[in-house]
Amino acid sequence: MALTIKVLENKPRVFVVSLAGSLDSTTAPALETKLEYLLAEGGAKVITLDLAELTFISSMGIRIIFKTRKDLSRAGGYLCLARIPPPVQKALEIIEALPSMQIFASIEEMDAYLAKMQGL
Repeated sequence: MALTIKVLENKPRVFVVSLAGSLDSTTAPALETKLEYLLAEGGAKVITLDLAELTFISSMGIRIIFKTRKDLSRAGGYLCLARIPPPVQKALEIIEALPSMQIFASIEEMDAYLAKMQGL
């Protein structure tokens, strides 16, 4: 199955990346390229992955999430996950990835959290 990637810059250097479809070894390179571009060229400080329409995630997809979190952290930024569907959440729970990540039920909840963190 294909992966659709949509990027929205909510504020300067604050991006929401919406994923739809399957994040696997075939589709992961496209997401990795997009996220690397947002870090290098977009100067991203916050990237939220909106996973509401993600139907599957493989170990390759999980690797990209961890790599992006690490790269953002080095740059003083944050990676957040939002609207995780149950099958994807189960995959993340299996590898115990969730406790160390910011997770939000909605984009609005994430925006309120970020505004509070930034003193806005």
